Amino acid sequence: MKFTITSKADSGKARSGLIQTSRGEIPTPVFMPVGTLGTVKGLNQHMLRDLLDAPVILGNTYHLYLRPGTGIIEEAGGLHKFINWDRHILTDSGGYQVYSLSGMRKITEEGVKFRSHIDGSSHFFTPEGVVDIQRSIGADFIMAFDECPPYPAERKYVNDSMHLTHRWLDRCVEQFQKGKHHY
Repeated sequence: MKFTITSKADSGKARSGLIQTSRGEIPTPVFMPVGTLGTVKGLNQHMLRDLLDAPVILGNTYHLYLRPGTGIIEEAGGLHKFINWDRHILTDSGGYQVYSLSGMRKITEEGVKFRSHIDGSSHFFTPEGVVDIQRSIGADFIMAFDECPPYPAERKYVNDSMHLTHRWLDRCVEQFQKGKHHY
């Protein structure tokens, strides 16, 4: 992967660039449609590719993990084949869902224990596990697990959350460096 700045504003810090990967190019800044479960509501793949010319879509690790489940996506040959998408996919870490499930989760140094919003089943996400989930479904861009503090929040809580996220980032990077994509 390579990022090149293609132009800079004469004043200020605005810039445009190009991300080059083995799958293709992504001009930046980029509009990234959100396909929480691998699909963008109201648009089919033809519309995304040919009309919108979207070079990348965003999938949600938490939601894909729960439904349809990583096993089903892996059996299909990865998220790209599962959704018939030959361009880039970025998957988020599930950190925002951890925040939004504040009444059904417990955060520790090790990770987050939470209950599914679908059926109440218990799950445990760690930084390493989140990297592995994203890798197993074939994401092109993998996001580190983070804790998103609520607003408003006490300064100490936000500070502690930031430091926890940094420690989790170190663990995510270490896990990512241990393996390679399956697809």
